[in-house]
Amino acid sequence: MMGKLAVEEWRPLIASSVLFEKKVKRRLRGKAFLLTVMPVILGIAVPIAAAIVLHTALPILLYPVFVLPLAYLGSRSYSSDLKKARLEADTQASAVVGKDLLLDVLKKIDTMGLDDIDRLKTGRGGRRLAGLPSITERIQNLQGLSSLDRYTAK
Repeated sequence: MMGKLAVEEWRPLIASSVLFEKKVKRRLRGKAFLLTVMPVILGIAVPIAAAIVLHTALPILLYPVFVLPLAYLGSRSYSSDLKKARLEADTQASAVVGKDLLLDVLKKIDTMGLDDIDRLKTGRGGRRLAGLPSITERIQNLQGLSSLDRYTAK
């Protein structure tokens, strides 16, 4: 987008990104650990402990049955939380730089017809994996905010 956006149009995008990376995403790291790493540890420890107690290797063979569903559910939950976090960062950034300015920049980016933006809008590619909201969802999120929302304490 270099050369396509004016210097002043980068400000709301940077504000949203900084809020997302520094404030919102930090809270998700602990949750990501609990949703992904802990199930894997438990999925390893439980079958091994059961194999030792029962004196058979059968529980170890059940390892994929325990771990794969837990890892899948954990990653889906984290992906959903990541999407909500991005929308929350946009909301917080709109309170700092102004809702209209952020909305105008997002709408301008939407009209550029960039391939990666269009892929997110249609759901092709990494959207499900990355947990990113499409630009349309980001715009709708901001349009749903009242102008008084920026004055409320969170």
